[in-house]
Amino acid sequence: MRITYINTLTKMARENPKIVCVIGDTGFSVFEDFEKEFRDRFVNVGIAEQNFVGFGAGLAAMGLKPYIYNVASFMTLRAMEQIVLDVCFQENPVVMVGVGGGLAYGNAGPTHHAPFDIAMLRVLPNMNIICPADPVEMRAAMLASEHFDKPLYIRIGRSVDPIVHNKEIDFRIGKALKMRDGGDAVLFATGTMVKDAVKACELLEHKGISMALYSMHTIKPLDEELILNCVGKYKAMFTLEEHSMIGGLGSAVSEVLARHMGSFSVKLRPFGFPDDFAPVTGSREYLNELYGISPVGVAAGIEETLSQR
Repeated sequence: MRITYINTLTKMARENPKIVCVIGDTGFSVFEDFEKEFRDRFVNVGIAEQNFVGFGAGLAAMGLKPYIYNVASFMTLRAMEQIVLDVCFQENPVVMVGVGGGLAYGNAGPTHHAPFDIAMLRVLPNMNIICPADPVEMRAAMLASEHFDKPLYIRIGRSVDPIVHNKEIDFRIGKALKMRDGGDAVLFATGTMVKDAVKACELLEHKGISMALYSMHTIKPLDEELILNCVGKYKAMFTLEEHSMIGGLGSAVSEVLARHMGSFSVKLRPFGFPDDFAPVTGSREYLNELYGISPVGVAAGIEETLSQR
């Protein structure tokens, strides 16, 4: 998605002179061509995350359209006060692009892990959050962001992400995308976990379990209408995310059910990281398997839940 991000941004910048790209001393081998073409619309603020976010907010306040790009953990953890006061409180339409969501930087250890960023940003007034599933959703999210006039956080993976959409999509901020129909239960997945959700559903299909699947690319504002439409239609709901089970997609869905549940009842099981720091380092795939959110782990968890009465 990194390549899709810079390629789409480059095309947008050729048409829109207000677009400015800001980095925090990251993304080497990705931004050189953009810098050569646009020169004064590219700024490397350096390793100074608070200044990086404040600089982006200032550009937005001046009427420009800043896209600020940094490692997800650095941008959100180190610059939280600037995100709150400079971006959200003043409603500056900064587009924050965080690379390496979840445990994408698994081998680098907890300093680079980003399992809390969605929870931290989701509680902030005026903040909006998109987690694209693949390059197709990433391109659509970028195009939608250009004239979006509110603070926006786009959380992406780290390296090459498989394509899960093999056709054009109707991407709208706040509206989930249907990936497959199913009658037994529904799975809401977000970000790069959608590809794992597809595999989990295929595994379950071989066991006679029919799963509906949606890409919940927008965590905030959440597609509450879809969630409520699924209540009563399915006997169980599941969420899958590369994030702590506290404060992420699973929490957001449970909050919707708590506010609107009425006389309905439905099982809800989240799949994500426990309330813990990763005990070891390793690849993203290794750590996700360790936490039971690999396709095999998710399929087994769904089968177990559905077997319970």
